[in-house]
Amino acid sequence: MLVKPSMFAREMRMIHFRSSRRCISATAVNPSAEVKPNFYVPKAERKTGNRNVFTVDAKMGEARLLRNDRRCPTRELNFTPESWGKHKDPYRRLRHMINIIRSSPVQRLAFPDLFGVTMVSAFLTYYNEFIAHADAMATVSSAGFAGGTTVIGLLAGFRLNASYGRYEECRIFWGDINNSTRDLAGQTMMWMKDADQRSRMLKLLKAFPVSLMFHLHAKGCHHNMLRRFHAPTAEDRDYADLQAKEHAGELDTPHHNVTRSGADFTFEDRVHAEFLAELRDIYSDGKDEEDFQRFNKVKYGGGNTPLEVLTCMRETIAGSIDTVDPVYVRELDEQVQRLCAAFGASERVLRTPLPTGFTRHSSRLMFIWSHTLPFALYPAMGPLLTLPTAVLTAYAVLGVEDIGVQLEEPFDILPLRQYSDGMYDAVSAVEKNYTPYVIKKETPYAEKTLSERMVDLVNESKN
Repeated sequence: MLVKPSMFAREMRMIHFRSSRRCISATAVNPSAEVKPNFYVPKAERKTGNRNVFTVDAKMGEARLLRNDRRCPTRELNFTPESWGKHKDPYRRLRHMINIIRSSPVQRLAFPDLFGVTMVSAFLTYYNEFIAHADAMATVSSAGFAGGTTVIGLLAGFRLNASYGRYEECRIFWGDINNSTRDLAGQTMMWMKDADQRSRMLKLLKAFPVSLMFHLHAKGCHHNMLRRFHAPTAEDRDYADLQAKEHAGELDTPHHNVTRSGADFTFEDRVHAEFLAELRDIYSDGKDEEDFQRFNKVKYGGGNTPLEVLTCMRETIAGSIDTVDPVYVRELDEQVQRLCAAFGASERVLRTPLPTGFTRHSSRLMFIWSHTLPFALYPAMGPLLTLPTAVLTAYAVLGVEDIGVQLEEPFDILPLRQYSDGMYDAVSAVEKNYTPYVIKKETPYAEKTLSERMVDLVNESKN
C-alpha cells in the first residue's frame, strides 16, 4: 500500500508533537498552570447568587443536572423537602409522560436500538403485506417467544438490582466519609492545641473529598467538560519544541512569549487546572503551601492524591503527640482509618464492574430479542400495530437494562460535587463556631475587692 507524501508528513509531525508533549509531561513543567479553569466557580462568588457551579434542568420535575448530550444519563442533585413533594406529586405520571421525549432512556435508546426495531418492523410489514403470500409470511410462534421474553425480563431485572446494589453501596461510603470528616473536624478543634497543626488538619479535611472526587471521576464531576481533540497547529508545535529545548538547557531566554489557548491543551491538562482551582480555593490564605504543591505534583504525575492527603493527616496527627493526649491521638487516627476504609471501598467499586462476560452476553440477548420481537407480534398485532407495539415493548425492557448499565458506575450518577461542598461547609462551620465552654469559678469572699462586694450586696438586696 502506497502512502501519499503529504499524509506521511502529517503523521510524522503528529508523532513528533505527541512525543514532545510526553517529554514535557515527564518533567517538572506543568502546562496546567497556564490553563484557566472554565467550570469551577470559587465559593466566595457562589454566595452572591450570581454564579453557580451546577447547571440545573428544572423542566423535568425534579432537581437534576442539565444533560448536554443525548447519551448522558440522568444525574440527580440532593433532594430537598420541595423535591420530595414533586417526587410524590399525584400528577407525576402526567408530567413524566409530557417529558418522555426529553427523558434519558428515550434519547439514549432512540438510536440505534429503537431505530433498529422500527426498521425491522417496517420491512417485515412491507414484506408480509406486499411480497410474501398469505401462507409464507415471516413470523415466529408467539407462544414460544413468550418464554424467551420472560427470561429477558428477569435478566433485565437482575441487572438493575445488581447495579443498584453498587449505587447504594457507594452512597453509604460517601455518607461514612461525611460523618468521619465532621467527627474529625470536631475532635481537631477539641484536642489539637497548636494553631498551625489545627489549621493544617482542617484544610486537609476539606481537600480530601475534592481529591477523592477527581480520583473517582475522570472529569472531577464537571460533566459538561468535553473530550475534544484539537489537531496540533504550527503554533502548538513551536510551543512544544521550545519547551523541550528549554528543559534540555538549549535556550538562553525563557519562552513565555509563546502561548496557547486553553482549547489547545489536552483533556488531562484542563482537568488538572480545574483540580488546582478547587485546591487553591482551600489554600487561599497562603499558608501550608507545601501541601498544595505536594498534591499538585502527585496529581499531575498520575499518583494517588487521596492517599497523599491521608498521609498528610497522619503526619499532622503524629506531629501533635507532644501536645495531645495519646488517647486522643488514637481517636484521631481511628477517624482517619474510617476515611481510608471508605476510600478503598470506593476504589474497589470503581475498578471492579459486574462481570464483563455477563454484560456482553446480556447485551447480545437484548439485541437479538428486540430485533426478533416484531416477528412474534405480527400474527396478533397485524400490519398496523406491529411497529408501535414492538417499539414500546422494546423501550420498556431495554430501558430497564440501560438504567442498570448507568447505575453500574455510581460515581458518574451520584452528586459527588454536592457531597464535597457539603463537607467543606461543615468543616468551615465547625472551625468558625467552635467555642469551648468554660465554667466560671466563684471567687472566695475574702479575695474579692470592695467594689465586687458592693455589687454582691446590691444583687442580694434585689433578690
